[in-house]
Amino acid sequence: MANREEKRVAILALSAQGQNPSEISKNLRVSRQTVYRTLERGTATAPKRMRTKPGRPTETVEAVKIAINEKNAKATVRGLAREFNMPRTTMRRLVKDDLGLKSFKRTPRHALKSTDKEKRVAGAKKCLNKLKKNPKEVVILHLDETPFSLGEMVTMDTGFYIAEACGDADDTTVHYGKERHFAKLQVIAVVGSDGQKCDLIFLEDGQRLNSFTYVEFLRRKVFPWARATYGESWWLQHDGASCHTSKFTQQFLRTEAPGFFPKEAWPPHSPDAAPMDYAIFGRLKSSLTNLDQTFISKSCRKFRSKLERIIEHDGGWIE
Repeated sequence: MANREEKRVAILALSAQGQNPSEISKNLRVSRQTVYRTLERGTATAPKRMRTKPGRPTETVEAVKIAINEKNAKATVRGLAREFNMPRTTMRRLVKDDLGLKSFKRTPRHALKSTDKEKRVAGAKKCLNKLKKNPKEVVILHLDETPFSLGEMVTMDTGFYIAEACGDADDTTVHYGKERHFAKLQVIAVVGSDGQKCDLIFLEDGQRLNSFTYVEFLRRKVFPWARATYGESWWLQHDGASCHTSKFTQQFLRTEAPGFFPKEAWPPHSPDAAPMDYAIFGRLKSSLTNLDQTFISKSCRKFRSKLERIIEHDGGWIE
């Protein structure tokens, strides 16, 4: 047979003449499975393209599309498969191949009230005004702290291993230590807008970061490095954490720092505007040695545009 369509028409024609599947298979030299499948999808009285269209029905695809839109895209492949009573793999192909969509994991972020948005706009404007007064030779030091987990974080994405049989792997792979609370190490990181970085500052085990310990770290570690690197041509920027905005810390910065962003000049609830949060810490936690000067300076250059976008979005999230 020249092609599949001619073969299909011949099978249906011989069937209409009264031949059984075995005779058709022998005469056309095709498998009986092909004959049975062709006969199930067509009739002898309608020899032209009686085969059902492969793939998912158009009506089903449109119905799934409507369901996703009605849920404001907050739908899961598993939930859609249950709703339309079809296998999950079929629904996954429908979403990917027919609709050209992909399933992504939702990420949490701080809920913003209308008052929070107003404060973000006001803080962003004050911060931009502060930047306008910043001489070009002055470097902005971005500082923040973050916890590092010392235990193995096992999640739904990492809680698997591959082996020939269950338990057929190293004991440390098959099992992991389950703890009620993972041990964490608090780290203070400082980078300059020119790409320079201070050595990481690690808090001692059990040490809490409050206004007094924070000021002590500034006095003993951060300020000596800043003056050795930039002289007096630097300003300090940190977020609205309580140890950053306390009266004790603010008074210390007024007397000891060449320049800084006071607590009034920082938009609250704004990790999307802080270089440490939207760029540096993500790279730092994946690789301590992959924090190069080019990446730091490129991330810090977005600082001003991030503040401007907060104002453009009326205080809403920009990431």
